[in-house]
Amino acid sequence: MPLFHFSADDSLYTPKEKSQYLFEKILTEITISLQIPSINAIIDYCKSKMLSTLIIRMGMRRKNMGRDRQTKRTEKEYKKLNKIYRLSQSGKLMLERIRKTKFKIGLVALAVFFVTFVIFFSLIFSESNVLNTKQVSDSNHPTNVTVTTTPTTQDTLLTTDKTQILEQDPTQTALDTEFSSSTKLELSNDSVTLIPLQLSTDATLLPKHENVQPATNNEATIKIDKSTPTNLSDERAESKKDNTKSFEQTKVLENELESAPETLVSTRKYHYVIAFNVSVFDTPESGKVVDTLKYATYVEKLDETTYNSVNFAKVRYNTPKGLAEGWIRSTFLSDSLKPITGEDYDELSFEPVKKVKARIENVRAIYLTRWSFNNVQKIQQWVNFAKSTNLNAFVVDVKDDDGFMLFETEAAAKFVPEANSRAFFKKDEMKQIVKELKDQGFYMIARIVCFKDPSYARAHKDRSIVYKDTGEPYMGIYKVPWASAYDRQLWEYNVKVAMEAAEVGFEEIQYDYVRFPELTKETQRRVNLRQVGNESFAEAIQKFLIYSKKKLEPYNIPLAADVFGLVSTAVDDVGIGQYWEAVSNVVDYICPMVYPSHYANGSFGLSVPDAYPYETVYNAIRDGLRRNLHIPTPARIRPWLQSFTATWVKGHIVYDEEAIRKQIKAVKDLGIKEYMLWNAANNYKKMWYE
Repeated sequence: MPLFHFSADDSLYTPKEKSQYLFEKILTEITISLQIPSINAIIDYCKSKMLSTLIIRMGMRRKNMGRDRQTKRTEKEYKKLNKIYRLSQSGKLMLERIRKTKFKIGLVALAVFFVTFVIFFSLIFSESNVLNTKQVSDSNHPTNVTVTTTPTTQDTLLTTDKTQILEQDPTQTALDTEFSSSTKLELSNDSVTLIPLQLSTDATLLPKHENVQPATNNEATIKIDKSTPTNLSDERAESKKDNTKSFEQTKVLENELESAPETLVSTRKYHYVIAFNVSVFDTPESGKVVDTLKYATYVEKLDETTYNSVNFAKVRYNTPKGLAEGWIRSTFLSDSLKPITGEDYDELSFEPVKKVKARIENVRAIYLTRWSFNNVQKIQQWVNFAKSTNLNAFVVDVKDDDGFMLFETEAAAKFVPEANSRAFFKKDEMKQIVKELKDQGFYMIARIVCFKDPSYARAHKDRSIVYKDTGEPYMGIYKVPWASAYDRQLWEYNVKVAMEAAEVGFEEIQYDYVRFPELTKETQRRVNLRQVGNESFAEAIQKFLIYSKKKLEPYNIPLAADVFGLVSTAVDDVGIGQYWEAVSNVVDYICPMVYPSHYANGSFGLSVPDAYPYETVYNAIRDGLRRNLHIPTPARIRPWLQSFTATWVKGHIVYDEEAIRKQIKAVKDLGIKEYMLWNAANNYKKMWYE
């Protein structure tokens, strides 16, 4: 049945009545259908539903209003944050502009300072200033002497001024040299710059033959001070007593030098430039400048003349392209290193020395210990290894780091009998082995450890380095007693071992540890170094090399010396007596230990030099080549290269075949075609060495 039903007479009702009727009828039918008791219940029900709907709608409206307020608040916050962001961005840009401006200003200031510095020193050491200074000096000391020209013949046989070579004063008391802060010279392409010398208290300067972790902190500044320390009178007396034998030994060696074959080949014809950018003229008359010489350049003085009341000297000097000649003003020359290096190295000799060339060129060698060379079977294994890897030379311990001999020597029997107790061969046996190796084409080099000799130090405690207060031996970082490089008897011992090595057939003598120990400032004050007179470290080492060179001359074999890699860069003796020019001018081969792992971080501008084998080796050897231009008879450079991985270096790399090849390439790129490889354990890479 339909919910709404009208009768036939529904049309008789008015619209209002019809609506009321329909409303009541609808309510009635709804009541009947839903079984609601009455109309009032329906009304109440509807009212409750409407109220609920109203409440829900009001809640929804309130919620929407809250959301709107939140939205408006969020928009305001966004606007505020955006404003702050824009302000912060502007601030950042402004700060960045300020930083860049400060940086630019700093660069400009640095450039201005540098230019001013260069101009200042150029003015001080310029030709005109030196000339004016000389003229003022001459005006203060007038003289009537007329300068005359006496040309010298370049082909005249040069003679030796022997009396100046190793002259000692036996009446002078041996003094303990006190070391304090000093400076060292570092050469650049344009000039010489003074920089402070730093030495680690934990011995940052490591020898190439010890894979020991170098210290990087606790650096101490070391300086040589030639002034005599104020010691007690009894200490002076003790010092004098301890060194009496050394003085006597010195005189004996001097007498031997007098009778030795002539090695030094010239007298005082060698000078140094003491001004910056000195002009070289083709002739004094023309005034045409053909070259300029840097400060501290070594030259050979050939002739003198006077033109327009100005003294000129004809000089010959080294250049990367070879020898060159020209005329410079005589006032810019000095026959002493004193104006350049100061008092410490004034006694060094830079007279030309006859040099001996190795039997073979392009040496490619590896180092072998006594234990790797102690029987025929092991030697044959190394021969096979060398032939399969293109090596052509061996550096063999004849006298090792402990002072023990490879073969029995008469020198050891005389000075340190214990050194013969562990020898592996008789002298005749060694001679036969060396001959067989030479017959197979190998170049044999005898390594002789000089002044780190524990066996000698224990056998001659009265000559070793000891503490002044206790008399106990100085042990150093290696925990073994050290002998003194001042000890003339030890000089004789080392040279006699070298002579016996030559007699059994070794073709080259290579000195290692030809130096003093690394000593801090405090330790230098505490120990007795057995100093002879006022000899500096560098002077003692050079005199030992000159003595060795003279004694080995009859054998006509090269003399080589190992030096720290840093020596090629720092122009002083780095506190151990190894002054590059002083060593290189005497020996035939100088062997810098340019191991990248042994350079401090930041060296040559490299963060970790060990990680840059090519760059480190290249820079170090380049410095040595440049230094060789400053001396009359420089040694050939044959470097030691790293063939081990320095695990103690933070940021190190593995020294595999690639790293070794990079070092070899650096050497060859500088025109040097020979090298030696170091691995303390004799564990070498099997590769083709070029």
